[in-house]
Amino acid sequence: MNGYRRLLAIHWRSNRRVILAWALGLAAAFAATAWSIDSLYSTPEELAAYAAATEAGSAMEMINGTPYGVTNIGGVIAYEFGFVSAIAFPLMGIHLVVSMTRAEEQSGRMELLRAARIGRLATSGSAMTLVSGGLALVAASMAGTLALLGIGWPGVVLYPVSSALLGGCFAALALLGAQVVATPRAVTAIGLGALVFGFLARGVGDVRDNLVVWLSPIGWAEQSRPFADARWWPTLVSIGFVALAVTAALWAADRRDLGQGLFASRPGRTGAAPRLLGPYGFAARQHRAATVSWCVISALVGASFGSLADALRTMMADSETFREAFGGGGTDLDGYLAYVVTLLALIGLGFGLQSVGRIAEEERDGRLEMVMGAGTARNRWLAAHCLAVAGGMTAVALSGGLALGISDALAVGEPAAVPRFAAATLAYLPAMCAVPALALAAYCISPRLLGTGWLVFVVIAVVATLADALQMPDWMRDLSPLTWVGRVPGEPVHMWAVLITSVLALGFAVLAATGLGHRDIPGGSVHPLRYALRRAGFGGGRREVSSVV
Repeated sequence: MNGYRRLLAIHWRSNRRVILAWALGLAAAFAATAWSIDSLYSTPEELAAYAAATEAGSAMEMINGTPYGVTNIGGVIAYEFGFVSAIAFPLMGIHLVVSMTRAEEQSGRMELLRAARIGRLATSGSAMTLVSGGLALVAASMAGTLALLGIGWPGVVLYPVSSALLGGCFAALALLGAQVVATPRAVTAIGLGALVFGFLARGVGDVRDNLVVWLSPIGWAEQSRPFADARWWPTLVSIGFVALAVTAALWAADRRDLGQGLFASRPGRTGAAPRLLGPYGFAARQHRAATVSWCVISALVGASFGSLADALRTMMADSETFREAFGGGGTDLDGYLAYVVTLLALIGLGFGLQSVGRIAEEERDGRLEMVMGAGTARNRWLAAHCLAVAGGMTAVALSGGLALGISDALAVGEPAAVPRFAAATLAYLPAMCAVPALALAAYCISPRLLGTGWLVFVVIAVVATLADALQMPDWMRDLSPLTWVGRVPGEPVHMWAVLITSVLALGFAVLAATGLGHRDIPGGSVHPLRYALRRAGFGGGRREVSSVV
């Protein structure tokens, strides 16, 4: 690993803000959840009631996992934080590894660094070191929070360690994927596909109580059971997987060419189809692969959760405790189904924000300049991508809603569930589109603001998944535009919210077009004062395309 220390310092310098944002964000979310739950379940009677509710049926295990040790406060914290932990730690590992490996190669920076006598293995080694450090920081913070709550050995250490190893497993898998395929998007797709498979495998294994749970790193973390019969040996499985994946990644990195993967990309056609010669067809083609991938993810999630609805109805009919906990005293599943529809909306929202990043890549990699040099106007190019992304978000939402409705209809025998859930997911579509539109507007004003959309996404995701656990007041829940729409399909859609979010989405799109039309390409920014003076007739006209970096 020649040049390992030098590259470690460079990666830390360029990625420290992102690493600390992930670490501090996860630590804060866990601390808020833990303190809130500790105040909510402060007596043995309250803990016993909670344990009775969670153990009354197994269908909710699909979301949070098996409730091990929920008779003590540590087990309740782990169970309530289970969904966030199963998603956030893997995403942290995947994102950080991709940004320090494949993204660096695609940008061309790694080629320059390699000229400074940086070894082939230094990139992978420094990336895994920094990711491991970030995960260790989160684990230390979690252990400190649990210790302050009076939780003792071994859960105070085993739970943070197993959670950090979960992130390490997916980071190692992403590192291996970065040697196999040649683009950051492909590596991310591999990581997200593995995450969906792991989440569903863990859920099916828990619900069916079989060995499928051991096919998933999420299952390995859960089976450590830190607050029940604590077991350390599942952490050895995670450590072994990380070691094996990292070894394979280093072996592949030492044998592949820079900028290439183990499997070469197929050569393109010699000529473009007629539909690709215009900006609209070309934009649709660029977003096609991501749209299909996210549609598959949304459909799998919808079908998996929908197949459990009938079992939940039976449990609510048989168990008063379970009925009070999840059905509000009734026998329907409005709360559960609204939660699933919200998850599908978050998936569509994630696709939209990733697509905005794809738009940004066109400018960053120099392709936008070539398109504009061929006579395509800025606003026409931007409109084509906006339509492609909006169409993709519609497809992703419909895929999840239809899969949820079909699986529920097959289980219960009610065909009316199919259009009901399809309409429920589409009700969130304007609110979903408003966030990527905001991210696009921020980016078109200044490329440095591209991460704005993901900050909003984090707020929305925290409200959607932790609002009840954190006992958030109404004003805090209203920070999420998904809350404005209502808890569909159990509640009527708030049409005023649909109208407002539609106006916001269109307004942000117009702002994006205005910003892009009044800044340099590539990499320019719109200065508000200069823009106002220019609109008032002072100063020069609009800046044109510039090739100066």
